[in-house]
Amino acid sequence: MDFFDLHCDTPYECYVKNQEFSKNTLAVSACKGAVFNKWHQTFAVWIKDDTENPYQLYKNILKDFKDKLKNKTENLTPVFAVEGGAVIQSNIDRLYELKTDGIRFLTLTWNGENLIAGGSKTDKGLTDFGKDVIGVMNSLKIGCDLSHLNDKSFYGAIEKAEFPLATHSNCRLVCNHPRNLNIEQIKLIAEKGGVVGLCFYPCFLGCGDVFEQLYKNIFFLCDKGYENNIAIGSDFDGAEMDKKLDRIDKLPDFYEFLRRKRLKEELLSKIFYKNAENFIAKLD
Repeated sequence: MDFFDLHCDTPYECYVKNQEFSKNTLAVSACKGAVFNKWHQTFAVWIKDDTENPYQLYKNILKDFKDKLKNKTENLTPVFAVEGGAVIQSNIDRLYELKTDGIRFLTLTWNGENLIAGGSKTDKGLTDFGKDVIGVMNSLKIGCDLSHLNDKSFYGAIEKAEFPLATHSNCRLVCNHPRNLNIEQIKLIAEKGGVVGLCFYPCFLGCGDVFEQLYKNIFFLCDKGYENNIAIGSDFDGAEMDKKLDRIDKLPDFYEFLRRKRLKEELLSKIFYKNAENFIAKLD
């Protein structure tokens, strides 16, 4: 199978735990990813809202991880992102440096707030500075990742963003959690050609079998006409997962489960690879 994952936190974990990417005890490694034919993996550099010297931390993590990717497997195409707009602090010109570094998506906040907007645990909206940030992101074709935003910030950001997506969020009507998206938010992302990466974190899936809960999200989105906007954003190495789906080499089990649910190969190809591939092609 081919696989495109819109979000994992492996670079941070490799950095703080001094682990290699080729083989490690984490959820994502080159060895575990050998189960795929074509494999696009988005590696997000996690920057908390209150991180001290966030830009320097970002540079350190990115350099460390790119060094660890030098002997990557042939099936892997790495995609780089930053989770946390605090990385630029008040310096909007750092967006140009992120672009030079190869960053394709920027998550505007984590759970708290920064100078751009408010995350899901706050009630702060998109700021004037945040509007300017999104404007520059548009011009640079950096995807505007709306995961983690509270509703107020989300609606402000989606109005401005030309390349919106939610890299790791689920459907709020399936699991009523503030980190998930309501149907209006999904509609607005889809109208702008964006994608929603389904997240494996059990707290965002609700009670029940992890495969069944993910299937409910897929069924809901397809029923609403969004089969071209569904993707995967695992959040591997960023959250504690159910043992049934706690490593990337367990993805084929989930794929086979969906086949047994009679999802057609064309749809499975869209969900696991093509929809994300089509989105990122807009950023070239």
